[in-house]
Amino acid sequence: MRIEAVFQIFAALAVAVNASPLSLTTRHVVHERRSEPPPRWSRHTRLHPAATIPVRIGLAQQNLHRAEEFINEVAHPDSPDYGKHWSKEKVADMFAPAPETVDSVKEWLHSSGIDPSRIGMSRSRNWLKFDATVAEAERLLKTEYHLYRHEMGHNHIACESYSIPDHLTEHVDIVTPTVHFDTRIGSPRKTMKHKNLPEPVLELNRMAKRDLATRPLHGLLGSELDASNPKQGAEIKNALMTLANCDTMITPACLQALYDAPPNTLSMPNNSLGVVEYTPQAFLQGDLNMYFKQFSPSQDGVSPDTHLIDGASIQTKNQSFNFNGESALDLEFAMTLIFPQQVTLFQVGDLVNGGSFNNFLDALDGSYCTFEGGDSKDPNIDGQYPDTMPGGFDGPEACGTVQSTNVISTSYSSNEADLTAKYEQRQCLEYMKLGLQGVSILYSSGDFGVAGNSGQCINPVTGAYNNGSSGIFNPSFPGTCPYITSVGATQVLNGSTVRSPESASERVIFSGGGFSNVFPMPSYQKSALATYFANHAPPYGADRFNNSQTVRGYPDVSANGVNYVVAVDGQFSLAFGTSASCPTFASLVNMINAQRINAKKSPVGFLNPTLYANPQVLNDITVGGNQGCGTQGFTSVEGWDPVTGLGTPNYPAMLDLFMSLP
Repeated sequence: MRIEAVFQIFAALAVAVNASPLSLTTRHVVHERRSEPPPRWSRHTRLHPAATIPVRIGLAQQNLHRAEEFINEVAHPDSPDYGKHWSKEKVADMFAPAPETVDSVKEWLHSSGIDPSRIGMSRSRNWLKFDATVAEAERLLKTEYHLYRHEMGHNHIACESYSIPDHLTEHVDIVTPTVHFDTRIGSPRKTMKHKNLPEPVLELNRMAKRDLATRPLHGLLGSELDASNPKQGAEIKNALMTLANCDTMITPACLQALYDAPPNTLSMPNNSLGVVEYTPQAFLQGDLNMYFKQFSPSQDGVSPDTHLIDGASIQTKNQSFNFNGESALDLEFAMTLIFPQQVTLFQVGDLVNGGSFNNFLDALDGSYCTFEGGDSKDPNIDGQYPDTMPGGFDGPEACGTVQSTNVISTSYSSNEADLTAKYEQRQCLEYMKLGLQGVSILYSSGDFGVAGNSGQCINPVTGAYNNGSSGIFNPSFPGTCPYITSVGATQVLNGSTVRSPESASERVIFSGGGFSNVFPMPSYQKSALATYFANHAPPYGADRFNNSQTVRGYPDVSANGVNYVVAVDGQFSLAFGTSASCPTFASLVNMINAQRINAKKSPVGFLNPTLYANPQVLNDITVGGNQGCGTQGFTSVEGWDPVTGLGTPNYPAMLDLFMSLP
């Protein structure tokens, strides 16, 4: 993971000589802790005390206890203010940290020897930033920093836990870099030249050079190793358009028949469908043309409206299903289903630094982003720009410079256990803020059933990942965030037709689903989950999943995710995954928005309160399961279930419902 802009060696260790007596006697409490590093990581070397790290403190925001109240005001179908979405300015003002929070944290830093002149603050007052020596940071946070090494040679700065004064726990959300690890491994380090660098830093530089020479320059999110990418099936010699073959080959016509969705004819201004991709995933225009010639000839030569974020590029050097399959799948189906409406491609991250979900959110929301030319989040997790590595993007980070679309589909996911709860909660609240502004956020729920990416489960003793043959269920993130719509996967059974009920996906992939270990149950789910546990209680105890019946269940909805015909690298083949079901569901939502906008109404925004209040507008799935962790997983049953959620779209019923709302 990235350690750029981290090591700046002082001539002498800066020691806070003016720390107040209060700072020496204040009681500290553990704020976050990680029992052990994630799989394949190990603690390697204690960081040199004179090295410098960029410390970021995420401040607690005001009125978060009212988040659900606010989102229901604009998204619940019974609300008189349904569809009256907020402006960015209203959102920022409502949730800005209280002056008491800012003052209290600054006073702590000053009393601990961090001069106020060293402290920067975000425009929204959500983050404080300063550079500190390792010795200063360790004293401030009562911790020890180490270099962690991945078995593939990558490096990461972290600690096992950190503490803050007990009177500040209500004022501080998160401090970075500390205990956080994420899927962005492999980011190369900036090489420094200094004859007096300590040996641990020199070793970092040597390893960085080796990485540059031998490894692809990107993070794992979106790389060929990302387990959330779609799974490739057999090559197709004759890609057929007939509905008679939808049990073996899914085409746009199959999806339109399955969900009774007519070909789209309406294109409205400012209603492009957003599709997010992470470099080095990339589409090839030749593949789009090949696909359109077969399935939508009028689109031959059409490209998505591409927004390149943080030095992103549509790379063509690496061409294979592992590099082109995700983008091909997302774009070919989304563009065909909503044509003549435009698709906007949000391509995130350069080839050197890579990108994270936070980097994309930064581009949409300047108040979340923070500092021009630098991200306020954890540099070990989120891409930091400018990036001075050879080939890296040397411009400023995209910070509130990208306009959101009304609907955003993301076919990537991590595991909840990859990150700390505080990190996930802070990101989840950003999705809430987008929902208040009328944006529908959809994420794929994962392809490994109750297991996490790559089928890994959690060792109940150590908390580490295992090979997936046993252990605790491993829920998805952001799929468990209560302010996004999580999309699972279904399939047409062999020998069935598009007029037969679908089942949960059990071919190549298993629909991701289960219960969060982080997020409480939102109010819109309470009735559906109470019915589920009363009538279909799963046969597992707390040793397998969070069975408290008080937490967020996922997915919310589903759509077909099996046997999609895609054109990749000049060849038709099959693709499988919630990577397919997510943009499919998002496309239908986009079409509903077009109808609402044409009727002088607002976009639908956050979907879940309306869908849970009206489950009859979805096709209930009652067959199939999502096995994993050495179990049969959960089972599809009548009503909501943690396999396919409320079910698949019934487009006419959904359209009628949303058109009936103000």
